[in-house]
Amino acid sequence: MRRRGSFTLLALGDEPKTGSSGPADKRDVSPAPAIAADRGDSLVAGFIVAEAGRDRAGHVITIDVVSAARRSGVGSLLLQAAECRLRDAACRSIELETAVDNVSALSFYKRHGYVVIRTFPRYYSNGVDALVLEKDLIGIEQQRQSRFAL
Repeated sequence: MRRRGSFTLLALGDEPKTGSSGPADKRDVSPAPAIAADRGDSLVAGFIVAEAGRDRAGHVITIDVVSAARRSGVGSLLLQAAECRLRDAACRSIELETAVDNVSALSFYKRHGYVVIRTFPRYYSNGVDALVLEKDLIGIEQQRQSRFAL
């Protein structure tokens, strides 16, 4: 299903070489159609799906990185690229959900400036609650502009 304002970004890496433990080029974050057009020799190291809402709020629907590419910066690159795209779409903030027991995801998002704003009880099919996290994009852009203005 394609929703208005939604997009998918892929992190692509080269085929693993003998003795390699993961993607060789973790810094290639591309829009999804590029993989079919000119990325025949690449593997998907991760992806993010997000959307820009009508209320000028972005939403990260899902993000995932293959286990071999975790802890190498792929997730951070994907999240930062999505934040830039949402900021360009005039979003003032971004929200996302994660399970209350997903400690690694919570640490990841907090490292990137997200804060918990509420809880959705029994959000997941297994009955686990979700935490809703948010990041302000306006304040970040104003800080960035003030640094360059000095």
